[in-house]
Amino acid sequence: MTFSLDKKESPINFYNTLVLFGLIFLLATCSSTRLIYTFVDEFIKDEISYFLDLDDNEKVLLNQKVSEMVTWHRTAMLSKYSKFFYNIADKLEDEQYSAVEVKKFIDNGRSLINETVTGITPYVSQFLVQYQTDENIKFMENRMLSRRQERMIDLSKAKDMLYEERFELLISNFERFFGALEDSQKKVLEVYTSETLNDSRIRLHNRTLRQKVFIKFLKTKPTEVELTNYLNKLLLEGHMIINPSYENFSEISVNKFHTLIVNMLAKSSKIQQETIITKLRNYAEDFKIISGEGNTL
Repeated sequence: MTFSLDKKESPINFYNTLVLFGLIFLLATCSSTRLIYTFVDEFIKDEISYFLDLDDNEKVLLNQKVSEMVTWHRTAMLSKYSKFFYNIADKLEDEQYSAVEVKKFIDNGRSLINETVTGITPYVSQFLVQYQTDENIKFMENRMLSRRQERMIDLSKAKDMLYEERFELLISNFERFFGALEDSQKKVLEVYTSETLNDSRIRLHNRTLRQKVFIKFLKTKPTEVELTNYLNKLLLEGHMIINPSYENFSEISVNKFHTLIVNMLAKSSKIQQETIITKLRNYAEDFKIISGEGNTL
């Protein structure tokens, strides 16, 4: 469970929005998941407002579009997330967490994220299509550059400091699900940290390329449909537009993550497994309630 949210990591911060939706359960304990989701629309508005210079009337329209998007996500996706987590919990309870089963978990999770992306991009396009003036595009481009420079400063820290920060984040993320980790599990995380330490630089370079082609495309004044189609391709198959080699990097990253999860589960105690199962079911129940299928908040 290595995912985390960092505003400095996003391509145009649509990525942050999507990750927030798809992986929100990693942000907090189960007791606060519903509270976080309550404030997700404000997070999205703040992020979009950072990249676009909006007047009061435009902010009203933004509020409307974000509200529509969050409503879609709540009603169309959260029940699917709920079933996804219930399924993993059931498999773990039946001790079905082999390498093959873990791969199924990851593949199903990626499928849900893809579905989330294609569901959200039409709302993004409906709003963004109105901001194709040279002035708006330049403002957006400068904001992207500012975020990129912030991230570059972060990545310029000494290697041992980056390692320590990465390692501590991994421990924190896993302990949210496992509870206290064993020394043998921390050794697994040490290896994974070393193997993936330079990945953030590669991802930053890829995001930079995506930003540049996105700005170039926006300057062509695309229609709403064209913009939606382009966003889908850029977010889900960006390597086909800018750097084909990135697909290989992405698959290697997923394979490393798969191996990490398999190794961590293999070294998990019965108590840890019970903790994971309880966490997943609590998240699943929270999503079910938020979606409207369970009790009202």
